[in-house]
Amino acid sequence: MTIFEPIVVGFSQLRSNKLRSILSLLGILIAVGSVTGIVSIGEGLQYAITGEFSQMGGYSMIWSWAPDRWYRNASGVWVRRNWEEFMTNQDVKAIQAETDKIEYIIPTRWGINVGGSESNMNYRAASTFGTIIATSIDFPKSENWKIASGRFLNTVDMINSTKVCVLGDQIVKDLFGDYVDPVEKEVAIGNARYTVVGVMEKKEFFDNDYDNRVMIPMTTAQRRIFGDDHIDFITVKVKRPEDVSEIADTMRRVYKRIHEHGDEFNIRTGDAAMEEINRVLMIMKAVAGGIAGISLLVGGIGIMNIMLVSVTERTREIGIRKALGATRSNILHQFIVEAVVLCLFGGMLGIGLGLLFGKVISLYISSITHMTFLSVISPKLMMIAVGFSLFVGLTFGVYPAWRASRLDPVEALRYE
Repeated sequence: MTIFEPIVVGFSQLRSNKLRSILSLLGILIAVGSVTGIVSIGEGLQYAITGEFSQMGGYSMIWSWAPDRWYRNASGVWVRRNWEEFMTNQDVKAIQAETDKIEYIIPTRWGINVGGSESNMNYRAASTFGTIIATSIDFPKSENWKIASGRFLNTVDMINSTKVCVLGDQIVKDLFGDYVDPVEKEVAIGNARYTVVGVMEKKEFFDNDYDNRVMIPMTTAQRRIFGDDHIDFITVKVKRPEDVSEIADTMRRVYKRIHEHGDEFNIRTGDAAMEEINRVLMIMKAVAGGIAGISLLVGGIGIMNIMLVSVTERTREIGIRKALGATRSNILHQFIVEAVVLCLFGGMLGIGLGLLFGKVISLYISSITHMTFLSVISPKLMMIAVGFSLFVGLTFGVYPAWRASRLDPVEALRYE
């Protein structure tokens, strides 16, 4: 008997028992399809986040902020500090003076209260709410956010602390509708009037609602609204990613020199942020893949059950084959081949189902988030899916094949 004969016999048996083969196939198809689809969504999520992260500066970025007034102690209880310190314009100047390896540095203040009414804006009879951000001229670079019309804040605005603003897309729709050009119009923010100098492109990224933002000059907020030089966050873009660690150390030295509690100021690099993101995504993919993997186990058990039924149904056939000279090895190979073929074929169909499943889910996510979201299935993932199918076929096909090979030919021929 040649090595191909068990394969030929195995295929013929699968063709002659189409319903049984199809039922066996469905378990593996659904299992592999669900695993592939879920993992592809996880890969797509990682691709979307890392792509956006790279556009925002990626591993060249450093974010820094002062300690919050409240902190969680060792017992898990929130405790109010007996001190409070803020980052200031002096920190920005000191950091810039320490090194020439910085491409830009952006101070920001988020969620500003204006005139006692948080983020309240008006244009004639129209009114809306949004997030007011005081920032500098390089802010769009750090957010990978482009101007749709007009301009962004410039150096003159910063020097003169002018009352100008740049609006997000939703703010424009709420205040001006779809037909009025807001550029050079005046909007009321609290009790003051600001001239609109630009409109940002529409942008949404997961739960970050860019379109409800309003940007004003940092110096305007400090001098005209707060009367101080406080800063909530400092964002630094380093010229070369390999210099990030050095610049982070420089910032720590500056904080310690200027502030009494400067050693407690927070600094996060792009590398650390990406590691945290990847860790969360890995946990999500592992949990989702584990849940889907249960269906793969169930599919494998289904294959084993069907093969055991097949052994019982074909007991007489096995006896005849043994009586004609088939060895245990021949019978073993035949049944293993049948299980492997079922699983491999089901696995390949499952990859197709996973592609379809991932595509449908990605389209749904894109429709509700208004962002481009793709399901990503790499060749490596497809090879793993096929490998799992082969593993399931071998693992759950061995025992039925072993039972078939152990049948006594005389007893098998007597079987009715």
